[in-house]
Order: sequence, then structure tokens, then C-alpha cells
Amino acid sequence: MPSALFLCRHNACRSQIAEAVCRSLAPAWDVASAGSRPSADVDRKAVEILRRHGLAMASPRPKGVPGLPSRRWDVVVCMGCDGAGAGLPSGRYVEWPVEDPSDGPIEIYEALFRELSERVGGLVREAESPAR
Repeated sequence: MPSALFLCRHNACRSQIAEAVCRSLAPAWDVASAGSRPSADVDRKAVEILRRHGLAMASPRPKGVPGLPSRRWDVVVCMGCDGAGAGLPSGRYVEWPVEDPSDGPIEIYEALFRELSERVGGLVREAESPAR
């Protein structure tokens, strides 16, 4: 079963949205998210955007990198995580230049959801396509 870890700074929005999207697109995958400096609470607008799309966060509390299970991930995706994922055991490490919406208007969260859905969808398609 493929595995993916999504990281951002606070694990309050970007990585949580990416995790939820990946879980919906690839339910058989082992998927998690964490933050390099987790905040106390998840972003309420991120929760709302996921709800609008019929999804939910796997965890209502942000998690830190040290709390992750000790394992090798097939792919680690970092979105402004201060390089916290670079040292984690993985088959592939990628950085996505995805900005934190920083409590902006809900339209920014909608655009973020669309961007992450496209990026995660590409990641899943790539991982599940037969080797050429």
C-alpha cells in the first residue's frame, strides 16, 4: 500500500487539506499530515472548505513531526515546512510552493483546495500508473 505524508508549518490548513484530498482519492493509501511548528488549533476556514466538498480532516488537532510513526514514506510533500521533511525516510521528497492562506477570504481557501486537489491527484495518478 503506498504511503504519503503531507507537511506544512502549522498542520492547521494546507497539509490537512492535502491529507483529506489524498484519503478521498486513494482510500487504500496510508496518509498522514504534520507540521514543523504545529499550531494549537486547525484553521476553521480549512474545515469549512473541506466540508463544502464533502471531506473532513482526519484529525481535529494539529500534529508535529516528532509525533509521526517511525516509518519510511513513499512520498513526503513539504509546503513551507521549513525543510522538516527532508530528513525523514522516504522514497521521494518534493516541495510544493503552496502559500498559506493566512486567514484570508474564503475564496483563497477555495483556490487552495482546487490547487491541492490538482497536485494530489497528479501525485496519486503518477504513483498508481504502471511503470513504463
